[in-house]
Amino acid sequence: MLNKIKVYYLRLKSKILTSRINRDIRKYKYIHIMVNDKFNKPLVDFFNKNFNNDEHMFLCYRACKNKPPTLFPKGRNVYEYVYFKDIKGLFEDNIDKIIFHSLFMPGVVDRLYREPELLKKSYWTIWGGDLYNAPRDEKNDFVRKNFKGYISLITGDEKIAKEKYNSNSILYNSSYPALMDKTLLENISHINTDNIVVQINNSCDESTLEMLDILSKYSDKNIIVRTVLSYGKMQYKNEIIRKGKEIFGEKFKYIDKLISLEDYANFLSKNDILILCQNRQQGVGNAIFDLALGAKVFLPYNTTSLEYVEKFGLRVFDSLKIKGMSMGEFIEYSSDLRDKNINAALKYCDNNSKHRLEEWAKVFIDKD
Repeated sequence: MLNKIKVYYLRLKSKILTSRINRDIRKYKYIHIMVNDKFNKPLVDFFNKNFNNDEHMFLCYRACKNKPPTLFPKGRNVYEYVYFKDIKGLFEDNIDKIIFHSLFMPGVVDRLYREPELLKKSYWTIWGGDLYNAPRDEKNDFVRKNFKGYISLITGDEKIAKEKYNSNSILYNSSYPALMDKTLLENISHINTDNIVVQINNSCDESTLEMLDILSKYSDKNIIVRTVLSYGKMQYKNEIIRKGKEIFGEKFKYIDKLISLEDYANFLSKNDILILCQNRQQGVGNAIFDLALGAKVFLPYNTTSLEYVEKFGLRVFDSLKIKGMSMGEFIEYSSDLRDKNINAALKYCDNNSKHRLEEWAKVFIDKD
């Protein structure tokens, strides 16, 4: 009975919301489809500050499982939707481009597969998991192959998508506003302790298990090893905790609850070293924020993350080489390099930077 009431409520809500969307969609050139994630309110604010509000429409699916809750974007050009299939006006001639900010919204891939004409003016902003963990079946491959363009947040992901799906899609590289930005940095500084504080990864991942084994050679040193287990591949959570405690005892720490952005920034500020060792790009925002605070950062040189950070003049170290490092080599970080990284990272964390605006302007200016 409760499920029937919920379905009825959602259908009624969708009818009310989409009637307004289908009426107003005729006024806009660019339609953004997104899920209510922590990245999207800053993104909407960025667009509404730097681009013409009368040209951009934001259709946001309200995810309701975020804890702490994620702020829903605001603006007269922001609309909530429930069912993507109910948005009927996407074929209107006034719409130049439809930008999908990830493919995590329910019903999107299904509809694009059923109505492939939409793909001719659709662009996929790749978040990572929607590329690397995408199902390989006819529907998903067809949709991902036939987007008019790929927009990647990490340099190189758009090329991987092009190769993976044998696509002729146009390639763009743009970056979202930094969540942990210059304003947040002004109120936070690195916190020194008597130990070397090392964070492995920014989410639950099987690569953390391997890195714990690699770092075990330092277990008798003044070292604190930490990780984040509040989201990601949660099936590895208990095994990571068991192994971390087995190797490092009380020197192993973790957080397994979602916390506010400010609290997480303070968590990062305690790091002397941040190691990202996932086999794909992830946690680059964490890396750049920690570089701005003076931490030494490792990431795998065989992922697209390296090309992205180097694009901003940042120098990081190869996490694939930690296995052969002495403790001295592991913690060594020259003051000159630290200062250069801090200055370069601070520029990245400036959400008013010219490069971010120019990257997105190209997406909209280009007539393809």
